[in-house]
Amino acid sequence: MLFGLIINHNISTAICIFFSLLYLLLNIRKLSETNVKKGLILNIIFILTLSFFYICPLMETKSSADYQVYKSGMMSTPEDTQNQGLRIKQLFVTANDGSYVFELGPHIIIMLAFSVMAYRRIKPEVKEQYRFLLIIGLLTLFMATKYFPWKFLLEQASYIQFPWRILMMSAFSLSIICAINMSEVIKKFNYKDVIILSLISVLYILAFSDSLMKYTEQIENIEDLSLGYVSGKEYETVAGMGKGEYLPCNAYNNRFYIATRDNATYVLDGKALIENEVKNGTHYTADIETFDAEYTVFELPYIYYPGYELRLDGMVTDTFETTNGFLGFIMYKNDKAKVEVNYEGTTLMKISSIISFISLIVFSIYVWKKH
Repeated sequence: MLFGLIINHNISTAICIFFSLLYLLLNIRKLSETNVKKGLILNIIFILTLSFFYICPLMETKSSADYQVYKSGMMSTPEDTQNQGLRIKQLFVTANDGSYVFELGPHIIIMLAFSVMAYRRIKPEVKEQYRFLLIIGLLTLFMATKYFPWKFLLEQASYIQFPWRILMMSAFSLSIICAINMSEVIKKFNYKDVIILSLISVLYILAFSDSLMKYTEQIENIEDLSLGYVSGKEYETVAGMGKGEYLPCNAYNNRFYIATRDNATYVLDGKALIENEVKNGTHYTADIETFDAEYTVFELPYIYYPGYELRLDGMVTDTFETTNGFLGFIMYKNDKAKVEVNYEGTTLMKISSIISFISLIVFSIYVWKKH
């Protein structure tokens, strides 16, 4: 599960890791069992190696330049996270024109209500896990609301941005609780269970008829939000980012330059003649001739990310990040060359992909033999 989350959503991965470690700490004594220890080590190895193709390039990119996303308060602040928390009623009722649904739903509420009867019936060896899941389920429901003290936690906790993301743990934990409850209750269904079920049903009928609870708050439509400010235009978004947070810091600080810049190579220092310039996605070619300056500094029409390969007359040449956050390179006095740029990915990206592919094969064989 963690491997799947790592390649889908880092914040969800962090949430799962936190609660997994909490579970591990509460059950640390079980690590003395050989099978448990062996299984834990194997799973950690598989999770890391399967994710190498993602983790290694992420670390390489982070170390290659200063990116805005890692700046303090860029993704969110404790105060912003606190304000994004849900109201209690949003866990029960959704606004009529709501774009998002956070409510538990009557089926979950009804099945949870049977916890009182089910707990005394379940086997003793299951009760410890049952209690943990029930506590985590209820705790994460509370953490998703604006009443949880997010603003008093460390700034790193605000990376969650929207507390409702933690409802994934509520859904996971409470679904298991509900399944156990129903399996136990069905075994011995008496008149007390009927009374409780009837009472809950009546309350929910009242709630949905607006007699007991009514949601009047308007939820702002997503199309009305300003998703990004790259050129100063009010309604503009950039693929893969909400507000330019994944740009190099130099590029982020020159967003207007990005938006108004021509899709061509610029001469930043020195003199040169650029001819036959063609850019097609991540492929670029041009004929460049420099003149009397000792060296000439060029800026290619690509924002700086590792993985671009620059060749001058077929020879790989070093690149660097310009002060504008773009890909730059240097040619020397009275030089003439055919310039070609392609995005090839770095050596580390290729090696880590191979490791992940081999790990996937080994993991598949391991699971097949295990089961």
